[in-house]
Amino acid sequence: MRLALGLTIGLALALFTGPPAAAAGGTTAATYDAAPVTWKLLDYQQAICVDARYGRSTYFLIVIQGSWSAPIEVTARELPAGSTAGTPHAFIPPGSNDDHNVLALVPVVVPPTPVGVYGAVLWASDAVETQTVPITIRVQERCP
Repeated sequence: MRLALGLTIGLALALFTGPPAAAAGGTTAATYDAAPVTWKLLDYQQAICVDARYGRSTYFLIVIQGSWSAPIEVTARELPAGSTAGTPHAFIPPGSNDDHNVLALVPVVVPPTPVGVYGAVLWASDAVETQTVPITIRVQERCP
């Protein structure tokens, strides 16, 4: 019982006290804070057709080329009014990729919307660099 209590307290302290301070009174910094940008959000010219009366749910593909040492947050922005995109704070963990692997899917829901062509963007940011690529949303009376 004492061992279990001691392990629980030790784990709680480790989780809530944060990383140890650096020697000589310095502070620690995340290793990716000053990392150079070596990644690119690729543009696959994604477009969808949305039925004006019913709306549509779909996914947009996130492909990043290069390497990165910080998590990259991804979403879709500038969507038609009332639309929703993904899960807030969806992240791609640090890593690397060529231009062949989809790293994330951004779910998008477009509600019934007036007929027209709407420009939106896929958005990616590692907190140092922010990149976007266009999305075309065509709202029609009937989609083929």
